[in-house]
Amino acid sequence: MGDLLRSKSVFLVGFVAVATGPIEPPANAAPLPKWAIVNLGVLPGGNTSRATAVNDQGVVAGYSNTAKGTYHAVRWNPTGGITDLGLLPGGTYSYAHGINNRGEIVGYANTANGTDRAVRWAPNGAITDLGTLPGRSGGYAAAINDTGAVVGYTPIQAGVFHAVRWKPGGPVSDLGTTSPLGSTTAAAINKSGVVAGTTFEGSQERDYQAVTWAAGSTKLVALPPLPGGGPHSSAEGVSDKGLIVGYSQSDRNVPNIYPIHAALWARGAATPTDLGTLTGAGGQSLANGVNAAGTIVGASTTSTPGDNQAVLWKQDKTGWHIAPLPQLPLGKQSEATAVNNKDGVVGEASTVTGQKFAVRWKQ
Repeated sequence: MGDLLRSKSVFLVGFVAVATGPIEPPANAAPLPKWAIVNLGVLPGGNTSRATAVNDQGVVAGYSNTAKGTYHAVRWNPTGGITDLGLLPGGTYSYAHGINNRGEIVGYANTANGTDRAVRWAPNGAITDLGTLPGRSGGYAAAINDTGAVVGYTPIQAGVFHAVRWKPGGPVSDLGTTSPLGSTTAAAINKSGVVAGTTFEGSQERDYQAVTWAAGSTKLVALPPLPGGGPHSSAEGVSDKGLIVGYSQSDRNVPNIYPIHAALWARGAATPTDLGTLTGAGGQSLANGVNAAGTIVGASTTSTPGDNQAVLWKQDKTGWHIAPLPQLPLGKQSEATAVNNKDGVVGEASTVTGQKFAVRWKQ
């Protein structure tokens, strides 16, 4: 459970397992210009990969397994070439989760003694251990902005984590000291330093709530739930204009399971916007990223039980509109994880055999 960055993706992709009956979405399906999906491939000998972030130059960060079965952080250039970003000395795996427009990539890697450490890769591929809170040993980096500020989290004790922020080239700050639920993680940071994340209770995330931190602040602010929904929510992305996206429980009357909808928190709004699901879907969706223009990406269940599809939301004068992004040929699973300021979208999609690969969607 210590590796929430990876377990989060498993939870999100698995959200189709708790789908309820159809819920009429407030968003409307709308046709998109023609999009193509491109399989970004894997490291030599590998058979699975995932893209987690993309910058405005089209450089993609993520991870791929190797011929030995271990995962390495990787970078795909705008034309698709893959580079292994390597490991800490003596380590065996690494994962990349964020990238900025300077080409700096962050994530985590294990050490020779097996401890996970937050790391940054320079544009030339050099890896740096970012350090952690005093008295702690581990850390995970999730995102980096264009000034070089990094956010993520560090384990405090068994089942307890604190969100943290690393200043560019400087010390790490504890963002988790004011949480009423005990644990926090930070998932995203914009160019102004606004941070989005989640607070939760217990190692199994029994209760969790979307939160944000103002630029430079270590005091979290809880974000409100969807109207009529339950208390479970999570913030996954923040735009440079301060829009926060994630997901929120859409129905409080469902026992033991948490139907979720993609949600948008706008500055000054009393409640978030329910972004809805694909028409005919099983009532589940989530948002992972948002760009400066307000384009939002994520995933939704479909009308076929057990399937989920990468989606994109855009707003016009009539409201928010959802549209599916293409799957790989005969694939049944996909998720858009990030969008850059030029509407470049990346994520993960499955093949007909169920193998999952990093992908890029482009017009």
